Amino acid sequence: MRPKRAKAYKKVMQFYQQNHGFREPYQILVSPEFVLEGAAKKIDIVKALEEVVGGRVRLFISHCGIRDVRTEGPNRDSAIATSKQFEKRRCPHRTPIAGAECTGEIVGPTNQHNYCVATQDDELRKKLRKISGMPLIHISHSVVVLEPVPKQAKEESLEQVQVKMGLPELERKMIKTVKTKARDAKAALAPRKHTK
Repeated sequence: MRPKRAKAYKKVMQFYQQNHGFREPYQILVSPEFVLEGAAKKIDIVKALEEVVGGRVRLFISHCGIRDVRTEGPNRDSAIATSKQFEKRRCPHRTPIAGAECTGEIVGPTNQHNYCVATQDDELRKKLRKISGMPLIHISHSVVVLEPVPKQAKEESLEQVQVKMGLPELERKMIKTVKTKARDAKAALAPRKHTK
């Protein structure tokens, strides 16, 4: 992994540690699409995920996800072998449902168990981005990628820190307006590129 990327990932995980209580070993809930994509790209998923989060990991896959891995894909055999390394996460479904949907239900609306989620499903990632404190991992062009912290999550954590510091509501609003004015002024002074 490139040093610049490793440094950025380290900062992202430090944010989640400080603001949301994540700690080693990181619990990563892996969806079946991620396992199948890793098998197709010949990626050692365990090693790659440890490298991305910068520490030890506990990998989980749901029973519905195991069923999906066993029934799909041309690289099924290597995907099954990889998924056998993961811990099985019990899910509440009597009849199996789609692996990505099951993963979303295990995480829940608040991610109370501090899971990182490794998935290739765009709809699931879109849904999980709305949850504050949700590290998302996916594969892009044979590289395992940790998504940056959303702007909304940074703002929420800043507000929580200000509340803990005991700043009154009026001062917090003043700080926010001053920062937006400074950002707007900086944007106005930035040189514009001329287009023909």
